[in-house]
Amino acid sequence: MRKRLIEDLEIGYLDEDILDILRKLFEFEDIYTISSCSGRITFIDGNLPWERKDSSIVFKKHQPIKLEELLEVLNTPTLRRLWLVVTGPIIHASALNMRSARKLLTIARESGMKHSGILSINKEKGIIVELKTGIRLTHLLKISQHTLLKESEAEEIVRVANESLIEGKKRLNKLRELLGIQKLV
Repeated sequence: MRKRLIEDLEIGYLDEDILDILRKLFEFEDIYTISSCSGRITFIDGNLPWERKDSSIVFKKHQPIKLEELLEVLNTPTLRRLWLVVTGPIIHASALNMRSARKLLTIARESGMKHSGILSINKEKGIIVELKTGIRLTHLLKISQHTLLKESEAEEIVRVANESLIEGKKRLNKLRELLGIQKLV
């Protein structure tokens, strides 16, 4: 599993903003991570923001966005509906026993990841634990070529999207603190 983590990092698939947490979790003998995201701002062209079929990601960033980036996305042709979606951090891990799963859940909840829980229990994969915040913002921006957002509102949308993303990053920092990860200055 560590090999996959390194490979994902090398090809740019891994969200580097969360690498220190993943490395720390790999230090536990009986826990390994499966997937992760430090939180992101995404623009999706699709009928509904959660549908995967017949939708596409137009823009994705794990850091705050700029007004210019929003305006550029708004000026891109849209096939269906254009959605702004902000999601908080999420980590999927496998624990080899219930004691480790409970310990991980306790730390996650103390860090503000209140929507964390056990997804499944499987002999091969272990106890799959999801560490998750309730942070989520979804906003419809366009229907086909009709923009629903007034240009005067764009700055406020960017501010709230970034505020939501940063709240998730704060919870990751609390998780780092509880895991004993030293912050680099």
